[in-house]
Amino acid sequence: MKHHMGCSLFGMVIVGLLLINTAQASTPVIWEQSSQRDFQKGNPSRISIASQGYLTLSPSLVPLFETNEPLVWCLAADSKGNLYAGTGNDGKLYKIDPNGQGQIFFDVDELEIHSVTIDASDHIYVATFPDGKIYKVTPDGQSSIFFDPNENITAGESVRYIWSLTMDTAGNLYAGTGEQGRIYKIDKNGRATILAETEETHVVTMIMDRNGNLIAGTEPNGRVYRITPSGTISVLYDSPYQEIHTLLVDSDGYIYAGALNEPPIRPQGGQPSPRPSPQPTSNIPSNELEVGVIEVTASPNGRSTTTTSRASVSGGGIVYRIRPDGVVEEWWRSREDAALSLARQEDGTILIGTGPNGKLYAVPERGRRTELAQLSEAQITAFMPTSSGEIMVAASNLGNIYRMGQRPVREGVFESEVYDTQGTSVWGRIHWDGTQPNGTGIQFFVRSGNTDAPDQTWSDWTGPYTDPDGEPISCPATRYIQWKTVLNSRNDLAPRVSRVSIAYLTRNVAPTVNSITVYEPGVYLRDASNGTNGENDLPPKIAGQIGNRSNNRQGSAGVPAYQKGLRAVAINATDSNQDMLSYAVYFRGEEETQWKLLKEDLHSPSYSWDSETFPDGMYTIKVIVSDAPSNPPVQTLQSEMISEPFLVDNMAPRITDINMARRALSFTVQDVDSPVFKVEYAIDGGDWLVVYPTDGVADSSEETFDVMLNDLNAEEHTIAIRARDTSNNLGTGKQVIVVE
Repeated sequence: MKHHMGCSLFGMVIVGLLLINTAQASTPVIWEQSSQRDFQKGNPSRISIASQGYLTLSPSLVPLFETNEPLVWCLAADSKGNLYAGTGNDGKLYKIDPNGQGQIFFDVDELEIHSVTIDASDHIYVATFPDGKIYKVTPDGQSSIFFDPNENITAGESVRYIWSLTMDTAGNLYAGTGEQGRIYKIDKNGRATILAETEETHVVTMIMDRNGNLIAGTEPNGRVYRITPSGTISVLYDSPYQEIHTLLVDSDGYIYAGALNEPPIRPQGGQPSPRPSPQPTSNIPSNELEVGVIEVTASPNGRSTTTTSRASVSGGGIVYRIRPDGVVEEWWRSREDAALSLARQEDGTILIGTGPNGKLYAVPERGRRTELAQLSEAQITAFMPTSSGEIMVAASNLGNIYRMGQRPVREGVFESEVYDTQGTSVWGRIHWDGTQPNGTGIQFFVRSGNTDAPDQTWSDWTGPYTDPDGEPISCPATRYIQWKTVLNSRNDLAPRVSRVSIAYLTRNVAPTVNSITVYEPGVYLRDASNGTNGENDLPPKIAGQIGNRSNNRQGSAGVPAYQKGLRAVAINATDSNQDMLSYAVYFRGEEETQWKLLKEDLHSPSYSWDSETFPDGMYTIKVIVSDAPSNPPVQTLQSEMISEPFLVDNMAPRITDINMARRALSFTVQDVDSPVFKVEYAIDGGDWLVVYPTDGVADSSEETFDVMLNDLNAEEHTIAIRARDTSNNLGTGKQVIVVE
């Protein structure tokens, strides 16, 4: 047996990619699939996807019989190995011999045969709906009505559905019905009594446990009942789902219950909503959920009490396991697939047939599931184990029957998902890990294209690639890629593929400069770990940029802070190749013709500088962003952007024309470039007092002020005045006045 491990993968990738002589990003990317979740994104055909994260050949599912009916609801087998299949939508019972030869054995007037069971004398009991009846058919095909629940009933109590049949060891027949949710017990002579009233609308499924108790699953409240031979009824589990659709009891007494349909909104004090027309499908959201545990114990009054819960359910399909001590565990759960049928293999593995994707799951223990096979039909509706160890599988839409054997299929194909490299890429090597027993084979094929779904524009499949240590892929350079593997076996052994990787280089694309932000005067960008350095009383734009730090989208650009004289520029740039970037910053005055370098080789998308070294005036910033850190010089690409003009103003406002007349102080504040922001005065070293200009608002580069000083004593006083502009430049003035 050959066993392949992934050794020196990165080295082989580099060797393969160094042979490529085109303008590519220098860092190779490896697309790897190695888990069940990864493989479930692909398309298996006669391939199983194991919970341990590998692909292998499915067990053989050999077509046994085609019914030409849309639905096969149920299967039963007699003592001679003949198989009986109840179908819809034309109410036919098919008999299929062990060689797969079949014929219509019984045709009823009703539309559906939903359940069939066979007694020790090979008499066949057939349950139908609507207007449900139970027919008894002898081995030679003679039929009669065995039980009609609508005989001798009062108006309004008709039984339209007989959903489920089962039989005890004494030969008594049990029928689960709707729309009253009753269970009938019918003896060998056809005499019937009501064994239990479930207070549910429909008894969908029933089975006998090893102690002779009847286990029933209901709808619309999704309950699992236990009914003793004397008719004592108790609830084993009240699930959050609407319907218990299928049941299984194993030899150890464990009960498996498949529930489907999202939890209902139960009316307060009212009756449950009526059951919709029966369909073997369920519209279920995608995405697989992890298995949780819900432990439930039955209380003496028959109701179930939850003691421990985890990973609450929110729709989809689920299989519960109810232990003999009453504890309930989640065995399997999915948001994509609903459990429609259950069976147990000889080794104890539970088989789960699902819809609406026709998937067959094998669950050997809680939390481990293998996607065993996927049929072309939409639903797997019934199983029938045989004495030879084989399991018959009924599928619907369309209605066909398969024989599931122990051996793997001879050949299976798995196609991966289509992978998007986000740009035109050249391909390195395909590498895989797995096991290949003698007499088995593993081949890989790869194709590529520029559409997100393969079409006639894609390349043909290239290959086969058979070396697990890696072979160069011969597909053309494109954006999308897909691989497939073909597994085969000439004996009873099956190969496995546990990991597949493809290396590629994406064609280098120039980085994109999305925006440039030149901050207000005095705002610079510091590391988040530094302490604060600012003032409490700043112009609004400056205070806004420092206070609202969530506006800083470049996490590595730094945190805005304040220091007089500094300015900062922040660059928002992206690179579709995920290359590392470097930045260069240039400036130019409004009367200048050439760009001057401010800083280059920046590896952070921001730069702060001392603007007091610039003469006052209007400027623009140009940034050049390059992917040089991730590419050789001949393959480096760059982009640039020019900022909006911004003002550099380092000159303080001037206070002029200070005058005092008749206790009225007047003065003028002038600024060359920036509007006046705030003006204050103080008398004789006292507190600073804010003063407003004569026009009411400080918003111009020249403002006049008049201040009445009626409370001053008639003596000499010192008046101090200070003014700030919107660039936070501070100018002062002083005047000694005499108040008469």
